[in-house]
Amino acid sequence: MPLPIAHALVGASVVAATYTRPRSPRYLLALIVGASLANAADLDFLLVIAFHSRAWHRGFTHSLVFAACVTLLFVFAFGHWRRARDGAAYGLAFASHCILDFLTTKEGGGVELLWPFSTDRFALSWAGLSELPSRLPPLTVLKWLAVEFALFAPLLLFIWYWRRSST
Repeated sequence: MPLPIAHALVGASVVAATYTRPRSPRYLLALIVGASLANAADLDFLLVIAFHSRAWHRGFTHSLVFAACVTLLFVFAFGHWRRARDGAAYGLAFASHCILDFLTTKEGGGVELLWPFSTDRFALSWAGLSELPSRLPPLTVLKWLAVEFALFAPLLLFIWYWRRSST
């Protein structure tokens, strides 16, 4: 499971790539919203705390169906079909969390990617970036933050520069 920095950088990259007005003064705000939404699936920790069960983490908030519902909410919230692409960008930023956790989770059983059709947990276990940071020493967590930043910040910078210069 990646740390919030990786989720934020990937979510901002998704918005940077799909936002309709990269020269708008609101573009930076859009990237910040995308970064925030990419971390929103982990708000399921509130359920973990409320019900004293780790089973809630990586549950329904990490499913593709839930991400599709979030995307539809943003598309309809923007109201106008010309802005639907921006709504979809925000929904895809949210969905990036599910995909990134699916790709990188090695411990904890994976994510409920197909909820509500299945409560089975899936994990590709491609690369465990920063699994269970609460059990890691602080220096190890800082090392993983640096690794995640080095992996995902160049992607965001490339997309941001490309979109700003191509319009």
